[in-house]
Amino acid sequence: MSVLPFASRLPAFAPIHPLGRGPLGEWVSLVWPLEQGQRGEYPLVVKTYLLAAGLGPEARQPLEEALTRAVPLRHPGIARLHGFQVDARDTLTVVSDYVPGCSLATARRRVAGRGARPSEAFVCHVGAEVAGALHAAHATKVVHGDVRANRIRLGPQGDVTLTDFGLRPACRLLRRFTAPARPDEVAPLPVLEEALDVPLDAHTDLRALGRVLLELATGQAAASVEVEVGLREVSPGLREVLGRLLLEAPREEDTGARLQADLRACCHTGAEVVREVAALPGAGPLSPVDAYVGAASMMAAPVSVRTHVLKS
Repeated sequence: MSVLPFASRLPAFAPIHPLGRGPLGEWVSLVWPLEQGQRGEYPLVVKTYLLAAGLGPEARQPLEEALTRAVPLRHPGIARLHGFQVDARDTLTVVSDYVPGCSLATARRRVAGRGARPSEAFVCHVGAEVAGALHAAHATKVVHGDVRANRIRLGPQGDVTLTDFGLRPACRLLRRFTAPARPDEVAPLPVLEEALDVPLDAHTDLRALGRVLLELATGQAAASVEVEVGLREVSPGLREVLGRLLLEAPREEDTGARLQADLRACCHTGAEVVREVAALPGAGPLSPVDAYVGAASMMAAPVSVRTHVLKS
C-alpha cells in the first residue's frame, strides 16, 4: 500500500468481524491489536472512509491536524484514537477503541418505539459523563465539533463514552454514495446542523450536548420544536441547566466541569440508571457484537492469529 505523508502509522491488527456501515457511509470492522501497548486484552474498531479523489494537501490539512490533536487524548469517557492513515487510493483509515453497548441514538429510538421516554436521571447521567469527557478534551485545547447522539456510546454498566474526536473536518471531504451497489456515484453532502465554516470552541461542544440532552428528554428533535417549548417539558432543575446552555450567551464560567456538576446535582443517579441501560435490547453484555468480542479474547495469544496481520 502506498502511503501518502499524511498521518501516523496504523497499529498492526487482525480482522475479527465486519460491523457494517456507519452514519457517514464508512465501513466499520472489529479487529484485534497485535502490538504491545495497544490494549492487548480488548478489540479495536477500524473505520474506513472514502475521501473525494484528488484532494490537495491544503484540503486535507484541517483533517490531519484535528486527528493529530485527538491522538493523545486519554480519559475514561473518550474512545481513544490509536492511529490514522490516508493511502494513495484516497482512503482514510482510523483505528480507535471498541466500545461495547449501543449508541445513544439507537437507545433513543428503542425507547421511543416503546412509546416511552428515558428518565431524567438517565438524561442527567449521560450528560454529566459526556460533559466530563469534553472538559478533559477542552483542557488540552481539543474541540470535538460534532457532538451528536450517534457519537455517544452507552455501555452495559451505565458507562458513557464519547467517540470520533478529530473527524468533523472529514465531513466535507467524503465521497458520498447514492447506493451501496454503485460506489462510484457521488451524492451531495448532507447539510450539517451547523455550517462547517463556523469557528469551533468549547462552548460549541457544550451547546451541541445541550441539544442532544433536550432531544433525549423530550423525545423530539431540537430542530422540530422551539427550545423554549421543549424546556417546558422537563423539570425546573434540568430546565435551568439546559436553558443556560441553549438560550443564554456563552460565559467564561460555562465549562464542561460546571455542566457536569450541575447535571449531577439535578438528579441523583445510581443503580437505576444501570438497570435502565441494561434494559435496552442490544445494550447488555450479551449483544451480538459483544459475543464476537468474547470469542475474540481467545485470539490474544496464539501465534496462528499473527499470520493474519494486515499490513499498514
